[in-house]
Amino acid sequence: MKEQSTTKGFAILSLAGILAKLLSLLYVPLLQAIIGTGGYGIYQKTYEIFTFLYAVLNLGIQTAVAKYISELMAMNNHRDAQRTFRLARTLLLLVGTGISIILIVSAKFIAVNTGSPRIFMGLITLAPAIALTSVLCVYRGYFQGKGIMTPLAVSQVVEQFMNVAASLLFAYIFIKYGVEKGSAGGTVGTSLGAFIAIVYLIYIAAIERIDRKVYNQDKDIKRVRTKTIIKKLGMYGLPIALSAGLQNFGAVVDMTNVTKRLLYAGFTEDQGNVLYGILGYYKTLLYVPLTIITALATAVMPAIVRALVVKDKKTMKEKILFAIRISYDVAIPAAFGLAILSSEIYKVLFGKTTGSQLMLYGSIVVVFMAIVQIQNTILQAVNKFYFVVGSLCIGIVLKIVSNYILIGYKDINIQGAVVGGVLCFFVPMILNHRKMCKTLKFKFSLLRVASKPILSSLAMTIVILLLKISVFGIMNTYLGEGRIVNSIILFIAIALGGITYLYAMISTGGITKKEMDSLSPKVSRMMPGFLKRRLR
Repeated sequence: MKEQSTTKGFAILSLAGILAKLLSLLYVPLLQAIIGTGGYGIYQKTYEIFTFLYAVLNLGIQTAVAKYISELMAMNNHRDAQRTFRLARTLLLLVGTGISIILIVSAKFIAVNTGSPRIFMGLITLAPAIALTSVLCVYRGYFQGKGIMTPLAVSQVVEQFMNVAASLLFAYIFIKYGVEKGSAGGTVGTSLGAFIAIVYLIYIAAIERIDRKVYNQDKDIKRVRTKTIIKKLGMYGLPIALSAGLQNFGAVVDMTNVTKRLLYAGFTEDQGNVLYGILGYYKTLLYVPLTIITALATAVMPAIVRALVVKDKKTMKEKILFAIRISYDVAIPAAFGLAILSSEIYKVLFGKTTGSQLMLYGSIVVVFMAIVQIQNTILQAVNKFYFVVGSLCIGIVLKIVSNYILIGYKDINIQGAVVGGVLCFFVPMILNHRKMCKTLKFKFSLLRVASKPILSSLAMTIVILLLKISVFGIMNTYLGEGRIVNSIILFIAIALGGITYLYAMISTGGITKKEMDSLSPKVSRMMPGFLKRRLR
């Protein structure tokens, strides 16, 4: 299987990420219908703990495996790239299994001490997923490092499909025994999805005979000692794991913080779970556009690492500016769209507009999250690991302090999380940008790069507002406000808004024919004539 270009890899991963996220979005209202908003709040709290453990153990090692394999591949050291993969797979299986056992044993203690005793059963059912996802992340890091994105992308869709199907089934089976068991049943698919994805990647590696093809290609290259491989994985993985761990530990602390501050504000535990569930909806929607940013980060990281190894500064600069610009191209219209269509989105997905104000005021966080994610990938690729840790720490502290103050006011309650989210990512974004410019010795303005997407998004917003005032108002008056009608309205708004944004971007030179063709020549050929004529 051949290595794929950054743009092609990005396109493949984006498509897979969108499909996986669509499955996830369909899953949320169905799960909520089964276990209720309070049950979904319990489910969200359970996942905060799991995500923390997952991030500490897996995100660091996946990036470390991908980064070191990219370095070895740049030096044509294929054999040691294979050794790195096999060694990491063994180590992560052992460590992941150990952490799964620890989580099962300490589930009660964690549940009680986070102020959420009802997540106890969910932590136990999620525990096996730690070991399984550890092995899965090593496989994904291996394919990522070699620049082979198709198996990685397919594994994401396979994993999410199995996750959704199994989680809904077990939630439905166990809800009859109580809300806690129903929400715990909704976590079972995480383990099954990871297992099926591992089986798929093992199969791909076997039929491609990846291990055997490379043994005779690098006979004259000096072998890397096992000790050196472990040291490199640790040197790369530890700070990345620390960054991911801090970010997700901040989420766990914030979960406890939010829960206790809601109680302090005068809400009961059940009311607090409902409000946390509403916050969960907001977070789920924020991460939809970030699926594309994650795909971009995954695809661009090996290219930056290889450019660093061979000292190709021109390529490195091109890849970095490409990543920042695409991040804006995706995140800015997403933020505008989520804000202006917040009510319609909530009606379609959750059957009500409760909580849509969070999205109306807080969608801007998507932009800051997207840029910080890409900045972190770039800084890690050029070995500025601990700076990322420091900037994340500052953001997390600001978020926790802000939430502690604001959520404690009953009139503000969960809406205070918007301010915390802005502070958590805006400040690190500024710090990261200054560090990047200093380290890479080239300057660019974040605001200038964002100007064309902002102007195009404003044009898109005007079109959607006009539709809401005229056509959509009439449709609601005569056809009612059921989910089917709102789904049609939302589809029309997204389609026309997307065409308007694309037309404005092409007209202003924000998107060129060369860039469209670099993703796939088929894309520009499939475009309507009025858009093709604007491409240059």
